[in-house]
Amino acid sequence: MKKKIIAITLIGGILSVIIYFFTQTSEITIVSLGDSLSLGMTPYNIEGLSFNDYLKEDYLNKHELKNYIHEFASSGLTVKELIYEIKENKSLTIKNDKLEIKQAIDAADILTIAIGMDELANTKITNQIKNEYLDDLEELFSMIKVLNQKKVIVISLYTWGKNDFLTIEKLNASIRDLALTNNFCFIDINKILQNPNYYLNKNSYHINYLGHKSIYDEIKKGLNLKVSSRK
Repeated sequence: MKKKIIAITLIGGILSVIIYFFTQTSEITIVSLGDSLSLGMTPYNIEGLSFNDYLKEDYLNKHELKNYIHEFASSGLTVKELIYEIKENKSLTIKNDKLEIKQAIDAADILTIAIGMDELANTKITNQIKNEYLDDLEELFSMIKVLNQKKVIVISLYTWGKNDFLTIEKLNASIRDLALTNNFCFIDINKILQNPNYYLNKNSYHINYLGHKSIYDEIKKGLNLKVSSRK
């Protein structure tokens, strides 16, 4: 009788483990930091679909999204300003709950960073500007590395305005080195955003939803994400 009870108990335990592994879902939190590129800003000062939104919706459709935090991204935000916000641990009220930026960064299973276009797109990048930007970026990455050791995705700059393709390529190479030093994933978008069909207005560096979709496709390749693309 005792053997029968033990056998039933063991079988029940095994079945519980099997059911757990087949029914559990690994929900993730996605956090985006950065400037107007992170927000999908259009030339008309209206937020459209961003690469972050594509990422969010795919996980949402798979019922694997726990949280999506994009409120710490801000149009016009510079690297220096983002560093300051992290140092001061900026807080926001989101859905009636107070959330601090350090808390959001720490909670992120996927953290995207796209910052630099708002401050550099229409500026002739001199060596001084380049060095200051990279120094700030190095400090920013170091701060984020302390707070998050999961999947951090760094989006490159792309050519626009007073800066030629080669200048941005060289700067992106330095950004890539900084990202990889911190074990971040670097996504180079400079070449793919040479497509004129990705722009709503030839006088603006803000890209349309097709451009953001192409960035998301690069993120999928970079992280080998098995998620369905939104059409």
